[in-house]
Amino acid sequence: MDTITNNYQSSVQSAKPATAASRRGLLSKSVNKRGAWKTSSIILSIIGVTLVATLLIGSASLMFVFFKYVRPESQTSAALTQASDTISDSDATVQTDSNSVITSETTSGKNFSITDAATLPDSGDKVALSTIAIASKVAPATVSILAEVSYGTIDGMQQTAEASGSGFIVSDDGYIVTNNHVIEGATAVSVVIAGEKDAVPAVVVGTDTSTDIAVLKIDRTGLPYVTIGDSDSLQVGELAVAIGNPFGELAGSVTVGVISALDREITIDSSTYNLLQTDASINSGNSGGPLVNSYGEVIGVTNAKVSEGEGIGFAIPINDISSVIEDLINNGYVTGRPVLGIGVVTVDSATAEQYGWPIGAYVRQVDAGSAAQSSGIEVGDIITKIDDADITSTEDVLDIKNAHQVGDSLTVTIYRNGDTLEVTLVLQEATA
Repeated sequence: MDTITNNYQSSVQSAKPATAASRRGLLSKSVNKRGAWKTSSIILSIIGVTLVATLLIGSASLMFVFFKYVRPESQTSAALTQASDTISDSDATVQTDSNSVITSETTSGKNFSITDAATLPDSGDKVALSTIAIASKVAPATVSILAEVSYGTIDGMQQTAEASGSGFIVSDDGYIVTNNHVIEGATAVSVVIAGEKDAVPAVVVGTDTSTDIAVLKIDRTGLPYVTIGDSDSLQVGELAVAIGNPFGELAGSVTVGVISALDREITIDSSTYNLLQTDASINSGNSGGPLVNSYGEVIGVTNAKVSEGEGIGFAIPINDISSVIEDLINNGYVTGRPVLGIGVVTVDSATAEQYGWPIGAYVRQVDAGSAAQSSGIEVGDIITKIDDADITSTEDVLDIKNAHQVGDSLTVTIYRNGDTLEVTLVLQEATA
């Protein structure tokens, strides 16, 4: 309408001198303009109807896409929520947008839980527990351990640092198991019991460097304590729950995974262990804490992790150390373990060539009253053979010793000041 009106006004202005006849022509033109306006109105109406129809068709398509593709995704989300509810033993249901209730049966009929999949079935009088029940059972008997370690002096002042780890109570009168490396070299050790703020002084009952186990004692009674399980019956893939004090600040932390592997031979600080591998998160401060199975039983003592990767942690199998724990509590040391009474260091080929010595194990220490001293071994001797086995490293000496029993006799070949000698050594029992 605006364009038609403007064009008509323009024609009138240009025809100011026009005659009556010309006015009739102008009016005719005006009539023609009005006819054109009617035609244009019809065209616009058709275009409008077409646009409306297009919008209606587009809306219908969008509704089809929404119900076909968007709604099933919402149902999947509801199903995933239900799986989470099942893991936490909740009986809650999920309300959908259409106000219909989805119960434990999802629309797909699936309800997978990785925790349920890894949990062992009930066995005899043992009942498989949820992770919540496992945490409730074991966490109260899990403790944080604080060790004060001296590391030298500055301006005549003794410098100390506090190391932290984890442990677990094995008796109601206060015996606690942890790793030896947690308290090694400590001048004072204390324990924080779950639910308490103040640390309780602890006494080191006994330690064993060979297995990296230590036992502490606190002056308390009526304490909660753990149940010991059977690590020999473990299966790869079954549930594993770690509880401890990561970073020395997050006491009572619970992490969940599986037994990733059995009998992993791992060397830590020159000592070799056969360990359980788990992907339950283990961090600094977890050392000494319990690794627990589906029944809430301790089946390992966490002691290491791979720093370069994620989800690779290790624990000492409980069956390998049960007798060690008992001996440390009952005797203060591990009974029946043979000892030579010497300290040795490897003489490798480079050192041997440099000093003109044979390859072997250099004796740098002889303990007073030991089997080595009684046999005549001296500091400076180089052990080249024990019985019929050549000695090329300190590990060779330890392996041979550990393969024998207390009271066994060994023939030790030594190199001393250019001479080769043989002595007889009778293995004694280690008492510390």
